[in-house]
Amino acid sequence: MIIRVMGEIEIHCFEQKGEAAPAGKLAALTSIDNPGDGDIINWLGKALDDAGAPSLDEDAGWREQVEIAASILAAPALAKADADDFVLLLVLREKWPVGSKARFKAIADRVGASHTYRLLACPLQKGADIRDEDSLSKAEAAALRTMVPVLKKARKQFANSSGLQQFLQQLN
Repeated sequence: MIIRVMGEIEIHCFEQKGEAAPAGKLAALTSIDNPGDGDIINWLGKALDDAGAPSLDEDAGWREQVEIAASILAAPALAKADADDFVLLLVLREKWPVGSKARFKAIADRVGASHTYRLLACPLQKGADIRDEDSLSKAEAAALRTMVPVLKKARKQFANSSGLQQFLQQLN
């Protein structure tokens, strides 16, 4: 299966063969007591949103950590995917409601992030080829098209997600 994970700054695409790595392989979260999916999402969001983070193309160790986190989050799709299936994971900044900043900040602080993030997994797309950028682009566009109603409805929840806001503006 091909997984494309899209954050605020970075977009990374990789091929996942077999099952997702266990969460214990995610070295970035070893200092956290009982890390859950929320911690993985927030760490991945931070990793894809940090202009000071190592380049995924240049740092194999950093890329491996991002791929482990994304494959853990894509595990439900992996269970029913074929080799040429494509899943797009959107990791978007979440807007903190007024009056509850302390609670959200505590959640973000667990992984050293300055925001909290939400994961939106787009429906599986068939027939993508990781070696063919055109087929990947078509699969990504199809996945995003299926999510437009959901994204429009959740627009305010992701008010801090500049990429999403620009995408939705282009649709109007």
